[in-house]
Amino acid sequence: MEQGITTKSFEVRFSDCDHHSRLKLSNLFLFMEETAIADAERNGFGLWKMMRAGYTTVITRMKIRILHTPVWGEKLTISTWAKEFYKDKVCLKDYSIMDSQGNSIAQATSSWLLVNLKTGKSENPANSPFPIPLHPGKDALPEMMDILNPEIDPKIVHQEQAHYSDLDMNNHVNHCRYVDWVMDALDKDEIKNRRVRSIQMNYIAQVPLDAKVNIVRFKNTNHHAYVFGMNADDMTQCHFQARIGLTDG
Repeated sequence: MEQGITTKSFEVRFSDCDHHSRLKLSNLFLFMEETAIADAERNGFGLWKMMRAGYTTVITRMKIRILHTPVWGEKLTISTWAKEFYKDKVCLKDYSIMDSQGNSIAQATSSWLLVNLKTGKSENPANSPFPIPLHPGKDALPEMMDILNPEIDPKIVHQEQAHYSDLDMNNHVNHCRYVDWVMDALDKDEIKNRRVRSIQMNYIAQVPLDAKVNIVRFKNTNHHAYVFGMNADDMTQCHFQARIGLTDG
């Protein structure tokens, strides 16, 4: 195993699948989250160690391109590594997802903040109390992740509320849970007849316990659906943005 790169193996379980026997997108995000946590622990900047030093890391954006959606019983491996500190603001972290034969089935990139727990503000990730090993130029997905501009014809399709089961150890809705909320904005025919080929999630503001979020969908472009999560009490506050790439077949 290359130094600074962590690989974990997974098998798609019954509980990971949707009613078409395909791996749910949110569960793929969970697999990637587990791999990122393992990578941090393995490379010396794990959650508890960072918190004792007064810091934590927070994901801000994730973009994934999917070539094949695994189904029940399939085995896959996920590798992850930090590749650069971008503009002294975020740490860029990539993922390579392979099937059991070594074929690439998905690639992803993500951005993370280093947050000072005393000030609540982000700092240059190079200031991490524990060095984060970098692999400059090693790209799984070289594309950058931009702010998603609001599209036309916004409509509230449903409302979500943050419950106990949605929270993670950081005491707010886990970022993987937002993926379920976004996918629920698609109708059953879209999910049945079209394949998700990509998704970008931008995480803007945390959702605490009991908060209500309006799931707003905009008019589709030819190949993308846009879904935003807006604070139900203040529709000027955006919690997250999503752009879902769809393809026929």
